[in-house]
Formats: sequence, C-alpha cells, structure tokens
Amino acid sequence: GGGPSSSANYTTFAGIGNLITQDHPNYMTNTEISTGSQENIRMIQNGTVQFGVAMTDVAAAAANGTREFEGAPVAISHVMGGYTTMLHMFVPSDSDIQSIGDLKGKKLAVSKGAMAQYYMPTLLDAYDLTMDDVSVTETALQDICDAVNDGNADFGIHITPFTSSPIADLAATKGIRLLSIDAEHIEKIVAENPFFYESIIPGGTYTGIDEDTVVLGTRNNLVCGSNMDEEVVYNVVKTIIQHHDDLANVHPQADQFNKENAVKGALIDIHPGAAKY
Repeated sequence: GGGPSSSANYTTFAGIGNLITQDHPNYMTNTEISTGSQENIRMIQNGTVQFGVAMTDVAAAAANGTREFEGAPVAISHVMGGYTTMLHMFVPSDSDIQSIGDLKGKKLAVSKGAMAQYYMPTLLDAYDLTMDDVSVTETALQDICDAVNDGNADFGIHITPFTSSPIADLAATKGIRLLSIDAEHIEKIVAENPFFYESIIPGGTYTGIDEDTVVLGTRNNLVCGSNMDEEVVYNVVKTIIQHHDDLANVHPQADQFNKENAVKGALIDIHPGAAKY
C-alpha cells in the first residue's frame, strides 16, 4: 500500500518493490495507489495488501483501536521507520491568505483520511477556528491541486514528504505560496499532539518558493500485518537496508528508510522478522 500516484510514498515503494523482486525473484511485488495511511491499513486489514506505509499516529490508532479505528483494532506491526512526512499548505501566489488564522470563510481542499479527519481540525483549533468556520472538500491530492489551480479552492493541504510531483507541477505552472506555522502555534500543537514535530521544507524545493517553510511533520513508517511470515519481513528489511545506496535514485528521501531510522516512530510492536534483522 503506497500513496497517491506520483507521490513520494508511491514512488519510493514501487522502487523498493523492484529491489525486493531483484533480490528475491520468487517474490511478486506490486505497489497500490491509495489516499495514504488509513487506506493502506484498511487494505492490510482486509488482505488486499500485506505491507503499507503509515504515519506514526495512524499506525498507533489502528493497533490500539482508537480514533478512526475506535473499537476495531487492526493487527499490524512496525517494520521500519523512514522519512518525515510534512504538511504542505499552499495557496495561489496572489492570495491574501498568510496563515491558518486567515482561513475563516474560505474554501479548503483537504486530502482524505487523517488529514481531513484529525489534522485539519487540530490546526484550525490552534488558531481558535473550527471546521464550521470553513468550507471543506475532502479529496485526493491531484484534485486538491486542480481545485487550487482552477480557483475552486482558496487553500490546499496535504501531508507528504517533499518533493511532491503534483504540488511541484502546480508551483511551476500556476505559482503558489507555501504557508509556514509560527513558533508559538507549533509549540501549542506539538504539546497536545506529540507525534508532530517541527519540520522544514527547504527553499528551492518548489518553483518560486525561495525561503524555507516551517511546518509540522510526523514520521512515515512501513508496517505489515502481524501475521506476515517472519522470513519475508526479514528479507524485506534486509533488502531496504542493504540497498541503501540505491534508494536515493528511487526518490530523494527514500534513503531515510535506513538503520538509523529503523525503530524511530515505532509506537506499535515491532514485527519479529524486522526485530531479527
């Protein structure tokens, strides 16, 4: 289970899948397009996929049967920690919106899943706003970019590692600004949501945006069904770590799935196959 088409998650794990097949020709791998963490875990739950990418808090909610998985825990295990996935909040370059605090009465295009259900209300609450103060459309990343481009949304938001191809295309064609979060609000949000931490989207990542953008991020992890074969999980981890030098060619941040980050963000049980490696 990956992410939206052309996203960092999809690109990274399509590439990792090829490396796994290269090392283990008897394994057939396929990366599914999805809306992200929640859908990936649901697909693990119903057996559509065996592995999936999930943000720290979503994986914990699933394993513990809380939040969107209330009363229905999913048997998943941690395989590897990887790169930071960070808030991308973007508006047309000529917009009068300078911060989340300016969103009252605006039209928001918000990615489906945890972003729309949990992160967006949290962000608004930090600025003394609620979901009733805005008009929200929950949709996929490409549709978010199209809505901002066409003027059907004043503000788009998606949580993803950089560089996101659809957002990069929008920046290059229409021209956008990325919104930062000031230190006071970062501190306030992190205090109540410790899975978040301050993150930077470096200047120059997207066309026309030369300054660093200060946002919130959380770690992206590879998870699997807890009943996955121990040897298979061991071999997947082994391939990812031993092909470290190849991962940067897959995606600029893919090599953050490495030994140093392997257990970072592990708020759920580590799969025995991963622990063995």
